[in-house]
Amino acid sequence: MSGSKRRQSSAYSDDLSRYEFVDYTSVSHFEKFVTHIEETLYSWGVKDGSYGLFSQEQLAKAKAAIAHPSATEFTRRETLAMGDDVFQLTYHYHPTPSSDEAEQQQQQQHFYQFSTAQYHPLHRWTGLDRLMIVKPMQDSIKKKIFNSSKSSVDISQAKQLISACAIAFQNAGCSVPVFVPVGQSRHDLYMGYGVTSQQPHNPVNETEARYNMTLTTPPVSHLSYLDGLKTLFLQRLSMHREDYGKSGDAPESSIYISAVYTYNLKNWFDEHWKEWDEVAEQEPKRKNSFDDEFEAWGDDDLSEPEEEQRSESTHNRKLKEMSQHQLSFGSFNDPLRTLTLSALFPLIQEDEFHEAYDRNMDALTAKRWQISREFAPVNQQRAYLATLVEQVVESWVKDPTNREYLAPYDDNNDESTSDSAGLMHNLFAAGNRHKLPSQLGASTGTSTTSSSTSGLADSVTVKSDAVDDVLTALFYPLPIKKDGDTKKQTRQCRFDSTQKLGLRLKSGSSVPYQSFLWNLLLYSLEAASNASANGAGSKKNTANFMGFLRVVWVEVLKQIRWHWENLEPIPGLNPYLYDDSQTEEADKDSKTLGIDLRYNILHQKISMVNCCILRRKQNAPQNGSIGDHTTIKPVQRVGDLFDRVSDEKIPKTSKFQTLLERFVEGGADSNNSEAIEDSISIAPSDLAEDDESDIFVDAVDSTSNDSSGSGDSNRRPSHAEDEEEEGEEVMVPNMPFTVEELEADEANAVKDPEAIEGESKVHSTLKLLKTGQPMHIPITQDPGFMTEDMISQQADLFEKLGTSTNATQQRAKLQSAQLYSDMQAFKAANPHACLEDFVRWHSPRDWIADTEGGQLSTRMSEPNNIWQELWKWSKRIPCVRQKPLFNITVEAEKALYFLETTSIHEFFSIMLPTLGLIAYDTLSVHPITQYSQHVSDGLVRLSNELVDFSWEDLRHGKRTFDSMISMIRQQESTMCHAISLLRKLPRQYDLVDQLLINDQAVVKEGDERSAVFQLFRNEHGIVSEPSFREYIFYSDCKDLTGPDRILPSRQYTLVRDNEIRIMYTQTTDALYN
Repeated sequence: MSGSKRRQSSAYSDDLSRYEFVDYTSVSHFEKFVTHIEETLYSWGVKDGSYGLFSQEQLAKAKAAIAHPSATEFTRRETLAMGDDVFQLTYHYHPTPSSDEAEQQQQQQHFYQFSTAQYHPLHRWTGLDRLMIVKPMQDSIKKKIFNSSKSSVDISQAKQLISACAIAFQNAGCSVPVFVPVGQSRHDLYMGYGVTSQQPHNPVNETEARYNMTLTTPPVSHLSYLDGLKTLFLQRLSMHREDYGKSGDAPESSIYISAVYTYNLKNWFDEHWKEWDEVAEQEPKRKNSFDDEFEAWGDDDLSEPEEEQRSESTHNRKLKEMSQHQLSFGSFNDPLRTLTLSALFPLIQEDEFHEAYDRNMDALTAKRWQISREFAPVNQQRAYLATLVEQVVESWVKDPTNREYLAPYDDNNDESTSDSAGLMHNLFAAGNRHKLPSQLGASTGTSTTSSSTSGLADSVTVKSDAVDDVLTALFYPLPIKKDGDTKKQTRQCRFDSTQKLGLRLKSGSSVPYQSFLWNLLLYSLEAASNASANGAGSKKNTANFMGFLRVVWVEVLKQIRWHWENLEPIPGLNPYLYDDSQTEEADKDSKTLGIDLRYNILHQKISMVNCCILRRKQNAPQNGSIGDHTTIKPVQRVGDLFDRVSDEKIPKTSKFQTLLERFVEGGADSNNSEAIEDSISIAPSDLAEDDESDIFVDAVDSTSNDSSGSGDSNRRPSHAEDEEEEGEEVMVPNMPFTVEELEADEANAVKDPEAIEGESKVHSTLKLLKTGQPMHIPITQDPGFMTEDMISQQADLFEKLGTSTNATQQRAKLQSAQLYSDMQAFKAANPHACLEDFVRWHSPRDWIADTEGGQLSTRMSEPNNIWQELWKWSKRIPCVRQKPLFNITVEAEKALYFLETTSIHEFFSIMLPTLGLIAYDTLSVHPITQYSQHVSDGLVRLSNELVDFSWEDLRHGKRTFDSMISMIRQQESTMCHAISLLRKLPRQYDLVDQLLINDQAVVKEGDERSAVFQLFRNEHGIVSEPSFREYIFYSDCKDLTGPDRILPSRQYTLVRDNEIRIMYTQTTDALYN
């Protein structure tokens, strides 16, 4: 029987397991609302007494990422729903100089640290750096229309929201107070609740705080002053004490009072707000009236001599501005909105407060001053320089001729329409090269220039006066007296100058500071900037910058060619190496002409043309007449290469010269290339050329020629060819072989065997071995000039020669042109000299002295040594009658050809690092950089970014310029802020730096306080009435609770002309209530 019952019970249990039990107890909207609040708190990490996202640990980690904090970065939002009503829970944080959680109570008394400009005003009213707000949302158009009058919540709904938050906060252990708006939104009234728990070391642990706000409009007279506010606080404090069984008034020793008087000064329009340097050099001026205008400065007390001196300085400054070219930066209007002075009366006991101030409370009696500033929002502050750079780079990227950059990204970029030859024919057709300044405008005119080929045409209208201004400033610069900047000399510069920065670039290269190409780009940017500032198309004008630069570049090339043909040095180019700017008056003959290879290829090519001009002018007196060299033969003109063939008779040239011309023209056929050794092994008959030809083959020309003539760059001479050529005599290209050349050398050689020609000076110690006569140091030829591409071509040729013995000898012969010339000059200066004399002077290490006098080194003594061979062939020909080693005409034309065949987008891509340096120079030359450490530190960061930036990746489209533009804009904004502040606070550099870093700063006693007083005082010499007053009454109520615990009561009062706002905070004990 019992077994049967057990079987029935088991069967019953199995039947129940087949069913699902569901609890259908209803959950109210209120409970869902509380649960949603808890989930939000957990997601923010605000639990168990922690502040979550805005805890000190999290803020310390994000400090580096938030360089310029604002209310946006320190705000979190979550949408909540309770039935049909939708609310938004917002978590606010206000950073302060002292943000330690242990100092929370102290922060409430230092409420003046909280700003109401960007952050919520509850921070200042309550003295809390962290708080939450629950407010209703109008989430639909229907609610916005029908509930337009209900812009806030009524008292009953506000209490319901507070109750929900109180439950959720206690469950989660949240210690951040929450506030709910009450009444009409325009009144900004709030009620709040906060609980402090799970903080055993906090004296207010396990307490609840309730916040209530009242607003009185118009203000009641008895609440406008300290006595009335004190009476109100004592009444509330007595009521609070009665709740704890304490009768009577609170002891006066437990009441503390603090006050802040605030004075606002609004900025006014000032057209010359950037002219800080002039203001800084004068004594601080005073204002006639406190009318919120910074430009109302009193000048009535200036004497007549001072007026004349000021007028003269203004005139000189205007002349200086007219002669200087500088890009604009910053915004047109002053970014400073307001300056606020807070006169602080620290929190002290009531009796001490009355004794200290005796009812005489104003700015002058305040113990401490604090000044704060408000700038215009970032999106309202223009940055002319950053915007100009951004639009210019964008114009380069979107230029239709820049196919290599845009092809991967632009579907409309059709490479089939490319016609580079036709474009070059149109741009560089032969025509008049020389244009006077008055003719420059006529040559350009108000023209429409095609910015691309057919199919990609984009017409750009360029005004003639803009092009004329650029060309005139470039080729006819005004003389500027260089007076040292005393400020930069007296104050140590914390950032690199533009000259030094240009040489530190890790990727790409620039041009010398304020050189020809620097000025070309600067003047073009200036023209585009001025046209935009004048409203001429604004952004469209800078977007067409490449079209404008294309027209300017064509005209510049014409002018450069005119300078070459008329032997006029190109302005803005320093042709000397190792030149010191302080020795400009030194003898130019003592300086060395040369090309600085540290700069980009465009600068090197223009320097080549300029050096050729100066070299030809130097050689003209030596050749007997300047007139013979003032007209350059029109050979190898770029225009002639496209539209006409020269009618001049082409002279017979050697095999080596033919190879050279093929290299210059770039027409070497790779399929018919010969071996390097065969190209260099030249028979004497191949070197016959016309006497009138001034073509002279040197090592540079020959090496360049061979590197181009060999089509296969990896081809190396075979061993059979080496063996075959070892038996063939290898001749030196600059040695005479034809009858005409031999006759020319005989004619130029010194006839008198005793005559001494071409000597520079007598050697101080050496004497000739055979005669014992003093050795004369000869005048020798300069080797010429080389650009980096020429050096690279020479290195490629030497590498292709191989490592055989014959190749080594050929390499030495190719480099022997200078040596051969020096031997001829040495023989002319020393009639009875021998090879040993020449070696002692030219290569002292190859002369081994011994007891018998000395002998040549082993390598010099070899019969097949090239020095032995050259000495036998050399004649006694002084330097002035030698054939030049460096062909000025050929090299100048090659450089011009390079420039004239460089497209405008390639030109600009090479100049991109210079564009960055121009932007840096625009900011760094301002005197503000020498006085503000914060500005200087920003320039250091900008310079490091310029150095590390990958300019080659930008040039080839592998990265953008956005990061650099952002840094320029940031530095531009910082400088404008510093200039604006220093105009108002002259010479207060430390105070201004503090205001640049933070929105407020403490004013130190002494000069800082005097400068601030000069700014805020009125015509009567005192500070006017405050804009508003704030009072704090505080009591810790220690006698109402246990030991080591307090129940603070706090009354904050804001007194304005039209309202009185009071926020009362009452704390109750959560343990015993």
